[in-house]
Amino acid sequence: MSQGFEIIRARIKDNTAILIDRLMRSKQQEVVLVLPKNSIIAADLNSIKILKEEAESIGKTLSLSTENDEIKSFAKKIKMLIYDNNNFPVSGGEKQETTEQIKPDKKVKIMMDILPPSSRIQELPEEIIEEIPKEKESEPDYNLPPKPIIYETANQNSDLEKNLENFYNKESRLPTVRWPGRQAISFFVVSGFLLFGATMYLILPKADINVSLKKISLKAQIPIAVSKNVSSSNLLSGIIPGQYFSLDKTGSKTIMESSRVGGIIEIYNAYSAAPQKLVANTRFETKDGKIFRIQNSIMVPGAKMLNTKLIPSSVKTEVIGNEASNDYLIGPSYFTIPGFKETPKYAGFYAKSSESMAIIKKASLNEAVIMQNKKELQDQLAQELKTDILNTLKDSDLQLVEGASAVKIDDYKINVNVLSMKVTWQAIFFKEKDLRTIINYFVSNHYPDLKNFTFNDNIIYPEASRVDFKKGELFFTFNIDKNNALPADLEALKKELAGRDEIGMRTIISDKTYINSAAISLWPFWVNRAPSSSKKINIIIDSSL
Repeated sequence: MSQGFEIIRARIKDNTAILIDRLMRSKQQEVVLVLPKNSIIAADLNSIKILKEEAESIGKTLSLSTENDEIKSFAKKIKMLIYDNNNFPVSGGEKQETTEQIKPDKKVKIMMDILPPSSRIQELPEEIIEEIPKEKESEPDYNLPPKPIIYETANQNSDLEKNLENFYNKESRLPTVRWPGRQAISFFVVSGFLLFGATMYLILPKADINVSLKKISLKAQIPIAVSKNVSSSNLLSGIIPGQYFSLDKTGSKTIMESSRVGGIIEIYNAYSAAPQKLVANTRFETKDGKIFRIQNSIMVPGAKMLNTKLIPSSVKTEVIGNEASNDYLIGPSYFTIPGFKETPKYAGFYAKSSESMAIIKKASLNEAVIMQNKKELQDQLAQELKTDILNTLKDSDLQLVEGASAVKIDDYKINVNVLSMKVTWQAIFFKEKDLRTIINYFVSNHYPDLKNFTFNDNIIYPEASRVDFKKGELFFTFNIDKNNALPADLEALKKELAGRDEIGMRTIISDKTYINSAAISLWPFWVNRAPSSSKKINIIIDSSL
């Protein structure tokens, strides 16, 4: 061994990379690596071999000193020089004894490299070490190697060792930086996004367009003729094609026979000598408000004059109560005629019953009941035909106006209480698009300021003024009454203007017949076209332009 070598004391946590770095920084050719007994190097013994190879690659001799038996055993296998606890070198497991104890008698100053791997090379304060005088050979006949110069090293508990530990651990002593909590971070992130969004909204272009709309009132009565005999519209004559439908249907209805309460009353005429006709269903009322009706028309004879005295005349007839309940099973009663109330006849015409009212099992079908059921059956069959044809044509453009349909009874008969009937329903339809064509043509030709007029309103169809089903013709008048016949679709205009430059915007606006004048304002000042989003375009109606 040479006259000088360096001792590198490894810490427990020093790994191979740190030790290689310290080895390469050593200024001595011979280095003794002191490993703690519980060094992490013991976890991977190949690290010893790597350290030895790295030392040899830079021309250094690496020796080892440790109390760890596993490390010692592995070092012997790779023929690495080992120092035991008495500082005698051992090679290949054989102990070599020194001939004399070396004691320092003079101190000298040298530099020791104690830098960690990640630190810059710094020079520590000089340590006072002892200069070893030349040793005397006790046995000159032995060819022993020169004794090594042993530097004065710090004890593990010395200030130098503590300073080294503090030096390597200085990063752990740095003040801990406390970052804001997640809530604070989230708040700043969200605030940043909101601020960014608001800024982008403000810097994006906007367009303000002040427009003055034209106003033209329109009031017109347009005569319309519909004919099944034409195949195309005659705009000059106002005739549009029509389609004639004729459908028939047969049905029947049973007139329900139900129990009723009724009886016989005698009607008196004490009013005048003139007879009085009473129609079917004329009401007769009791003192407590119960209503009974006569079933057929009847003529009440006039009163007779005897000397100067008026003798009432009378006639008997059947009456039926409004309700079939026990309350109507009344005894002999006095009746008045509500229809004559507040007239002189109210006191002159009255009726009496001499017998109690009773339940009538089989009431005869009177004329009023038959006519009522006939009308109900006719309306029912006509509505069924109309519903069927409208359901068939619901997906078409055909329209039916009020009064352009009719129903007639082709056959009618009654058998006991069953009513049978055959009806025919006929109607004239037309297409809505043909009607709009006539309206547009009429307005465009009669109003010079409304050229190319288009009627886009919902149509409220009028009633037919005349219908001739034999000829298949229908006539009606369509009325228009508008304060302004130039509707402005501002939302559609915004979509047309979106993304256009100023010249394109002016071209589109000038083509709109409903705009009288317009003023365009773009923001910010450097913007030369409308925003691509119609939501950023604001159209203001200004009557002062």
